[in-house]
Amino acid sequence: MLVAGRAIYVDRCSSCHDADGSGTGDGPRFNRGRLVQVYPDLGDAAAVVSDGRDRMPAFGGLLTAGEIDAVLRYVNEVL
Repeated sequence: MLVAGRAIYVDRCSSCHDADGSGTGDGPRFNRGRLVQVYPDLGDAAAVVSDGRDRMPAFGGLLTAGEIDAVLRYVNEVL
């Protein structure tokens, strides 16, 4: 699952959140445990990815629930 999550992250997320999740692009930082600090329930993070918020575009029409879960697990466990 982490391999799939990494591929999705690189393709869909890194342009705004940077390859290492440092958020020096347009998106906020969520590496080094920041994702879980902001979203202790990853279901809440999945809703943001799916539905979008503020400058974050909605990916619900582009990614399946399983793909969203995979990318969030990758961010949480690797970045």
